[in-house]
Amino acid sequence: MKQRWVVVLLCAGALHFAAAPVTASGEDGRDERTIAIDRLQDVTDELRRRLDILERVLVTIVDHNPLVMSVETLAGRSGPFVITADAKFAASLSDEELKAALAHELGHVWIFTHHPYLQTERLANEIALRVISPELLVPVYEKVWKRTGARGNLAEYISFDFKPGR
Repeated sequence: MKQRWVVVLLCAGALHFAAAPVTASGEDGRDERTIAIDRLQDVTDELRRRLDILERVLVTIVDHNPLVMSVETLAGRSGPFVITADAKFAASLSDEELKAALAHELGHVWIFTHHPYLQTERLANEIALRVISPELLVPVYEKVWKRTGARGNLAEYISFDFKPGR
């Protein structure tokens, strides 16, 4: 049975890639989607090291992810983990917002490997705040809610005394 968490945000680095299949290739022969995935993977690996996550975490981009970004294990209760990002959502994020989204997803991985029954959005954000600033989560949640048509109370997801514009 696969474990799946709602990871409504966070990847790092502004990626500018098309949501449709891409045929253009860079000088090294890789297509734009592969370049974008490699870039996301680099940011994920760096954040994973900073969060002391030993498990392997892979990144992929899909044309549609109803959760906009999510993480799950490939093989039941043990890794590797896979972060799946919706292409259009990821493309809408700035570099810093993407980093925040990835940090949030890695927060879910950290929780799963340390306290698997405590999985919450708020705790994933608390873990993410070890490597990103809290101000970055605000626009990411706004974009998630706009993309999914859902709305939430930011205070339920971020446990800090942040007031926009401060």
